[in-house]
Amino acid sequence: MPELPEVEIAARNLRRWATGRTVERVEVDPGARRIFRPARPSAFAAGLGGARVTGVGRRGKHLLVTLDAPRGPLGLHSHLGMAGKWLRRERAGEEPPRHSRVRLFLDGGEVLHYVDPRLFGRLRLVPGARFDAIPEIRALGPDPLHDGIDPSRLAAGLARTRRPVKVALLDQRILPGVGNIHASEALFLARIDPRRRADRLAAPQVRAIARGVLRSFRRTIREEDGPEITYVEEPGAENPFRVYGREGERCPRCRAARIRRAVQAQRSTYWCPRCQS
Repeated sequence: MPELPEVEIAARNLRRWATGRTVERVEVDPGARRIFRPARPSAFAAGLGGARVTGVGRRGKHLLVTLDAPRGPLGLHSHLGMAGKWLRRERAGEEPPRHSRVRLFLDGGEVLHYVDPRLFGRLRLVPGARFDAIPEIRALGPDPLHDGIDPSRLAAGLARTRRPVKVALLDQRILPGVGNIHASEALFLARIDPRRRADRLAAPQVRAIARGVLRSFRRTIREEDGPEITYVEEPGAENPFRVYGREGERCPRCRAARIRRAVQAQRSTYWCPRCQS
């Protein structure tokens, strides 16, 4: 599932590919109606036609595209769901990628494809580009990459819950953009057992988590930055992570214990039983 690093890479790509360009026409896959819920695909296509991209932003796992449309400012909110991605083809006649659900034909001849094999993503038009009117955007906490992580605010958020710290870190009101992978990776870097209660962490441990989240995000962005996002779950993809998906392998830090896996809140958690306490 895309987390902050993948969405940040997608935002950078869209910014480079589309800023200042006009969407001449839009094609949608008629079988992908759920992506546009509750709107109709035809309304989505009609609303984007003739709009010029003026900016591309990101908050947490959400892509926020601003456009100057014939009827005034317009926003495009894109959530990549479980396996969505944006791809570019340099010529309109090129073979589209598999699972292309939306195609934006730009004025320079390029085509932007929204690809979503599992149809869990969302695309919606936002009148006036008023993204804060969307409840799930309004509820987000400060963005870790853009705003940094305030250890005091993080400590206050964690102190309000008795859930395991790994589960608490998935709360987008606390740390937008953190998902299953980077919660496990950050706790490994912080040397904290993911099963510990969030409200029982000391201030130094909270600071270590904040550093771990940022280190994990920045490393992933640095190593995966490119024209196409690759998810670790894709066939043939390499696993670049330290503990995620490495059950039974030796810990890359202590080399003495083997990585364990547990299910927390219906999601897999990975940790080293020797390094993380």
